[in-house]
Amino acid sequence: MKSIIRAILLVIACFYSSLLKAQLNDCPYVFYDTDKIIIKWIEDGELIQKVYDKHRFKKLRITTCEAFRSKYLVTDPSMEIYDQPHFTGVSKIAALGDIHGQYDLFIELLQAHKIINKKGKWSYGKGHLVIVGDVFDRGDHVTETLWFLYKLEQEATKAGGRVHLLLGNHEIMVLNGDLRYISDKYKLVSEKMGLEYDELFSSNTFIGRWLRTKPVAVTIGDIAFTHAGFSPQFVSKQFDIESTNRLFHAGIVDKSKEVIAKNDTTRFLAKSKGPVWYRGYFRDKNFTKAQAREILDHLNKKHIVVGHTSMKKVKSHFDGLIFSVDSSIKKGEYGEILIWENDQFFRGTLSGEKKNFE
Repeated sequence: MKSIIRAILLVIACFYSSLLKAQLNDCPYVFYDTDKIIIKWIEDGELIQKVYDKHRFKKLRITTCEAFRSKYLVTDPSMEIYDQPHFTGVSKIAALGDIHGQYDLFIELLQAHKIINKKGKWSYGKGHLVIVGDVFDRGDHVTETLWFLYKLEQEATKAGGRVHLLLGNHEIMVLNGDLRYISDKYKLVSEKMGLEYDELFSSNTFIGRWLRTKPVAVTIGDIAFTHAGFSPQFVSKQFDIESTNRLFHAGIVDKSKEVIAKNDTTRFLAKSKGPVWYRGYFRDKNFTKAQAREILDHLNKKHIVVGHTSMKKVKSHFDGLIFSVDSSIKKGEYGEILIWENDQFFRGTLSGEKKNFE
C-alpha cells in the first residue's frame, strides 16, 4: 500500500512540476561577453535569448515583465562602488525592508504612500526611499523587484531624490553562492537557463554589477540605516560606516566562507554580531536603552533603522532610538513602511494611513 501511495505522489509531483515549467515566466537577465550583450528571459516556459552588439543595443520590449525598462539599461556600465554613505538636507524619508520577492505588495505599499504613482513612476520628489536589504529569496518575484528598483533609482535621481538599496544577508548569500532560500520558481529558472542561480547575478551581468555597488549602511541626517543592526561589539571594535562598507566589498562579497573566516575582521562582520545578521536589539533580553545610546553616540546619530527581524508592523523601540521595518512583507499578506517627515516618524500602513507610534 505504501509503495502505491508513493507512486501516486510521485506522479502528482511530476505533473505539478511540468505544469509549473509550462507556466514559467521570468524577467530578463543581461550578460556581457566581450563586445556582446546577451539577454535571456523565460516566457510561457520557453527560454528566449537575443544577442546584440554591445554598442548597438536597441530597446527591447518584454511583455511578461512589466518591471523591465530597457531604456534605463546602460549597455557598457562603468558602475562604481557606492562611496558616499552620508546624506544631509533631506526633508522626507521612507524606509522598509525584507521584501523577499513580494513585488505586488511592495508596489501597493509605495503607491499607497505616493512614493510612486499609479503608473509605477517616482512621485516622491526630493525624498529618499531606503530599502534596508533582503529583496532576494523566498518569494517568486525577485527579478521584477530588482529591475523596478533599478528603474526607480534612475527616476528618483533625476527628480533630485534618491533610492538607497542596502545589502542584506540574503543579497550577500546569493552573491556568495548560498542558495538555501531561493523559491522553487528560481530553481526552475536556474535549470532552464542552464546556470546556477548565483551565476544569473555574477559580476558579468547587469544586475550583478549594479548590486555589487551597493552599501551595507548609509546615514541620512541623524538616522543610520542598515539591514540588521550595529551591535555593542561593532562599537567596541571601533568600526564605522565607511570602513564597514569597504570591508564588505573587499573581503566578504564574492568570497567563500573559508576566505571570510581566515580574517578576524571579515569573520566578525559576516557573523551574528555584524550589521547584516545582528538581532540583539529584539532578541537579547539584556540589551538596554543605555546600550542603544552608546551605539548612537559612536555613530554620532540619533536613530537607527533596521530590518531583518520580522514583526507584525513597523515598530519603535527604546523610546524611538531604534525602528524596525521588517513588517513581514515576505508572507505576501500585509506590509508597512516607516515615514519620516517634519522631523517626526510615522507608521505607514498598507491603506495609506500615517499613524503615530504608541
